[in-house]
Amino acid sequence: MKSFFIPCATLLLSCMASAQQTPPGQAAAKESPKVVLPAALALEIAEYDAKRDEGLGRLKSQAKTQLEEVLKDQMQAGKLEEANAINQLIATLPVTSPEKANPPEKLPSAAVTVLKDHVNKAFAGICGLNQLFIPRLDKVKVDLLKLGDLAGANATEAKIRELREETDLLSPPKQTPGGREESVTEFTVEALIDGGSQLHVTKEGIYWMVPGGEAKPGKHEGANEATYVNGSRWKPNWRLEGDRGPDTSDVYAIKTTAPKVIVETVSVSKKRFGKNETRTPVVSSVKDDHFVVTIRDPEGGSRWYKLRIKAVP
Repeated sequence: MKSFFIPCATLLLSCMASAQQTPPGQAAAKESPKVVLPAALALEIAEYDAKRDEGLGRLKSQAKTQLEEVLKDQMQAGKLEEANAINQLIATLPVTSPEKANPPEKLPSAAVTVLKDHVNKAFAGICGLNQLFIPRLDKVKVDLLKLGDLAGANATEAKIRELREETDLLSPPKQTPGGREESVTEFTVEALIDGGSQLHVTKEGIYWMVPGGEAKPGKHEGANEATYVNGSRWKPNWRLEGDRGPDTSDVYAIKTTAPKVIVETVSVSKKRFGKNETRTPVVSSVKDDHFVVTIRDPEGGSRWYKLRIKAVP
């Protein structure tokens, strides 16, 4: 621990010396306060980041080598569009989120195989690492609570929640013994909403319905934003042209326990991942075998709504 604190102390003395040398009449520039994590939490996060970077770096190197072999074949065959698609994929490695796991257009089948193998290994590696560190972080949180460090415990809990949500996002759907896909018990939906919109949840999937003249989800003022289901991009196809007016989207396939579900509003913000705001609460109802989430949103301006759909216990 000694080697950790000496540089910090040296930096502090350097900053104090600089402040003392500020010419009279000139105020020192204010720096935004930095969040200082408890040492135990900082050490766990540092080890986690190092292991994650090492593992993903190794997978990136393996996939890049394989893709470069496919690229060489495409270049020799004069297939420039396919070669560009491979270069585009190489530039995005390592793939660590579902929305980046879809093959670029014109990607040859050999490269698609490499991508799928890379994605499976990366997702499995991340999930395994997260599951390893969550109990360790739980212990750190308990120790911090015993010491009365509430802020540190809250920071640790936030990291635990982050790892759990990522694990849920990257884990493959559960299969029943007969091979049939099991209904998910919880998933999130994020969409840019302006005015009245309905999210219909069925046993086979979800779809949007706009009952009035409001903008379709993701289409406010010329926008073309996707809906995100557990972080995966979904660009709904609509029956009618235009960004506004009564319409129904296609279905995003996801097995659910509808109508035996409930809805929870996780956040409402001007930008995706932005600061949470207060808006008119969403309401829900059951119609036949559907669960319907109604987002009234009568306030001005569009907002990103993040909803969590959960099976009824």
